[in-house]
Amino acid sequence: MRCSTTIVAVLLLTPASVSAQPTNPSAGSPLEVHGSFRRLAHTGDTSAQVKLDAIRTGPGGWGVGALAGLTGEIVVVDGRILVSRGSDPQGRTSPAQTSDAAVLYAGAVVESWHERIVPNTMTRAVFERFVEVSAIEIGLSRDAPFAFRLEGILPSLTWHVVTGQAASAAATLGHGAGYGGTHANKHAGMHVHKESGSTGMLVGIYSGAALEGVVSHPNERFHLHVVDKSLTRSGHVDDYTVSAGAVLYLPRAR
Repeated sequence: MRCSTTIVAVLLLTPASVSAQPTNPSAGSPLEVHGSFRRLAHTGDTSAQVKLDAIRTGPGGWGVGALAGLTGEIVVVDGRILVSRGSDPQGRTSPAQTSDAAVLYAGAVVESWHERIVPNTMTRAVFERFVEVSAIEIGLSRDAPFAFRLEGILPSLTWHVVTGQAASAAATLGHGAGYGGTHANKHAGMHVHKESGSTGMLVGIYSGAALEGVVSHPNERFHLHVVDKSLTRSGHVDDYTVSAGAVLYLPRAR
């Protein structure tokens, strides 16, 4: 599918614990975290870990997650909670309901950003390295988690919304299999979207060593969601490329 709309991508931070986990799960961490990818993968437990009306929001708040039962995706954009329910194959967003809860959630409040221009077109892997190097250069720790975002052109983009329904046989093959590079999920089916030529924003959370496998998939340190310019479509980002001239925003070190 060809997409010319502006896209916002936000890191999906997945949680794994009932009720509220400590706001700072590691020393100096700015993240609020509920649940974990690792726990979900090991136990298959998709029950609620936190009510959405209990998470920290407000101006500068950014976060992502998944609904209890893996029935949809959650994104917080500058303090606004949006839910993409798996019952909608288009990935359209709606306001959170009072009954909504997350099986996974992680977020952060960012007061101000440091800007850096992306010097050349980058694949997902190259861009992730660029984020890490840029973070170190402005005084952030490579081992600690932080929020970030990016604005610019996304030449290619693959994203999905979990449905809560039984996964297909392809989805049980593991990460990167079955859906053409998406994060396959053996616990739930998903609606997958492939787009090209999108102009938009990537906003995300980097796990560092401290939260790898908790707010990101095991053996990965990044997790992304996508939201369009009008905030009407959203989902978990699986793969992407970033064009030269895009602007990376990193949190200013405290």
